[in-house]
Amino acid sequence: MLSKILPILCIFFAACGRSPETSENEKPVVLVSIAPYKFLAERIAGDALDVRTIIPSRSNPHVFEPTSRQVMEISRGQVWFRIGEPFEDKILPLLRARSPDLSVWDLRQGIELQPSEEDHVCQHCSSDHLDRHIWLSPKLAGLQATNMAKILSERFPEKRELFQKNLETCLADLVQIDREIQTILATLQERSFVVSHSAFGYFCREYGLEQLSVEQEGKDPRPRHLEELLAKARQTHAAIALALPQHNNKGAQLIAEEMKVPIRVIDPYSADYFDTLRNLARIIADPRHEGVVP
Repeated sequence: MLSKILPILCIFFAACGRSPETSENEKPVVLVSIAPYKFLAERIAGDALDVRTIIPSRSNPHVFEPTSRQVMEISRGQVWFRIGEPFEDKILPLLRARSPDLSVWDLRQGIELQPSEEDHVCQHCSSDHLDRHIWLSPKLAGLQATNMAKILSERFPEKRELFQKNLETCLADLVQIDREIQTILATLQERSFVVSHSAFGYFCREYGLEQLSVEQEGKDPRPRHLEELLAKARQTHAAIALALPQHNNKGAQLIAEEMKVPIRVIDPYSADYFDTLRNLARIIADPRHEGVVP
């Protein structure tokens, strides 16, 4: 761990005493840990702020280790919306050393987190066994968007009216996508699906679904677990398996092949937030829906 963090520390200590320089033409930088929150933050901020995602596309946030170059690229951030990933605690002191007035807001605040599935707790996802994939519920995303607008208004009060107006539009769109999903899933009979990683707990709770996770305790499944999962998938008539680009999908592929059901790729960390929710619902409702085969 020291070998990973030492290069970053050297860069930051070399920069001690200097604050990030921002020219008059540069927009204030707002940081988000994952891309779905970039979507929400940009909906609220409009063109007033430069919103940047810390984790690169298709990287696994649970095991992400930023390089010194990546940390330096985000060191101008004035606000950071975090979600509790392990890497965040490692880089926070470094960002504060560079930007002492950095405002940090945990997007889990004010939300009652649900436990991860008992048999599929991912230690990388949560050391306290709580599920952090809260953005996949449109209702919870609305609460988070409201908090984002509040924090941005406090930090940039001259833009408060813009943020509030944009928030109202964003919340209305979240209500609309929620209605769309309910309509798509309304006639669904069998409501379970196989997934390589248990990322969809809040989505399932919202819409009366059940995810059957292949991954066990953040690790590849053992043969016995695959056998038990296959039996449950058959018992609940799971009609589709979902693969995530950030995770090992071999187990999900094996289950899909054994049950002769389609397997589709869905990225819960995609920046196309509304399209992700809409496509997720469509894939679950109709396994024949166009998707990507891994």
